Amino acid sequence: MLDYWRRLDPAWRFAIGVYVVARVLFTAWSLIVFLIFPSVLQNLDLFGMPVVAVFDLGSGDRFVYSRQVEGTTLVFRAGEHGRVTDAQTSTVWALDDGRALSGAYAGRALAASAYPVEDIFPYRGVAPNPNPLFGLWQRFDTNWYLKIAERGYSADDGSTVYFPLYPLLIRVASSVLLGQNLVAALLISNLALVGVFHLLYQIADERGGSNNAARAVVFLALFPTAFFLFGAYTESLFLLCALASLRSGTRGYWARAGLFGALAALTRLQGVLLVVPLAYLWWKARLRRPLPCRWSSDGGGLGRGLMLLAIPLATTAFLAWQYLFVGNASLVGAYEGQLHARFVMPWENVAASLALVAGAQASFVDILNLLTTILFGVMLAGMWRRRSVPPAFLLYAVLMYLAPLFRMTTTQPLVSMMRYVLAMFPVFVVWGAWGRNPWVNRAIVYLSFPLGLYLSAQFVMWGWVG
Repeated sequence: MLDYWRRLDPAWRFAIGVYVVARVLFTAWSLIVFLIFPSVLQNLDLFGMPVVAVFDLGSGDRFVYSRQVEGTTLVFRAGEHGRVTDAQTSTVWALDDGRALSGAYAGRALAASAYPVEDIFPYRGVAPNPNPLFGLWQRFDTNWYLKIAERGYSADDGSTVYFPLYPLLIRVASSVLLGQNLVAALLISNLALVGVFHLLYQIADERGGSNNAARAVVFLALFPTAFFLFGAYTESLFLLCALASLRSGTRGYWARAGLFGALAALTRLQGVLLVVPLAYLWWKARLRRPLPCRWSSDGGGLGRGLMLLAIPLATTAFLAWQYLFVGNASLVGAYEGQLHARFVMPWENVAASLALVAGAQASFVDILNLLTTILFGVMLAGMWRRRSVPPAFLLYAVLMYLAPLFRMTTTQPLVSMMRYVLAMFPVFVVWGAWGRNPWVNRAIVYLSFPLGLYLSAQFVMWGWVG
């Protein structure tokens, strides 16, 4: 076994090593958070309705009640298991039925909230996984993918904005794993992530050597929202397909580039944009070698270039299937009607975020999304000016940066930008080169690591961070 490990390609060895260390870290950290905070309590004001929402991290039980009692808006804090206490009178309330067990309000009961608990802790009809090793990662979009894998798409619930490859793979893998959909989802993402680390190492190694490659992989694994790569989200699968597609394109394997690009397009809407940098690579290959291309590799013949059309065709086929068999007439309508998002110009998104900050209404996550948007925008400008990466990679990064800026939710501009920039792998390649400077290396590590711990803890405790 040890001899096999030594013979293994260095890119694979490093990718597996970084993955194992990071996976152990995130698992241990999530369990520590669970032990410190076995339940989550939030005193919320939702559209004028004061409510208390409680989530038991161990059992997955959810509760929501009105905080108004006899004209007083109470503020609650966590108590013993299944209990909460209000700050005003120290009355102890039972969560299972909302009744006061002792104190000034003994015998009274909290009113049911008009705001549904599903909107606060959304499981989309999927049963919570009772095993903390897995259940702590069953949050937000994860439940959309599990819902689609279990019950398919519905035209009127918002599921149609999620693309089919990941849920399909979950369904296939869960049939082998005795119906354990969440375990299947995590397995797929984590296997894909090992491939991401391997390909990123290879790409960075080709441009700057093994030390730069190692730093690029570590910086990606340490990025504050890198825990999404380890969770049941599409980040790892999409990035794997994008990396494989672009690497195939740079080497002249157009059929392979089209195949992986089509898989990326079936993973996320942004995947269709891969056709742009790949078309650029094909055009450059045609200029270098204007001859018919072999089917295996090299060159840029017209026949091989047509394979790239598989990418937009994959997106078109999925949307057509939705229209014919699900009844979803418009992807835009699904975003606006179900997810409360609308399409805007990128500068409108940034302006709305700046206004939120200026009005002292921005949360910490809102500020981080804005700073991330500014940082990666500056990085792209610098990369273009210095020609830090190949033009096709830069073009890809620009498209991945701009795509989410065209969508804005009604309550949170620049939503999820900290997560979306994970797809911009050329930035991490550049950081890997910059990391030769000890001060740059320290700045990236010392900022990323504590932020990653904070954001991943918030995610485990049902805090929206992306």
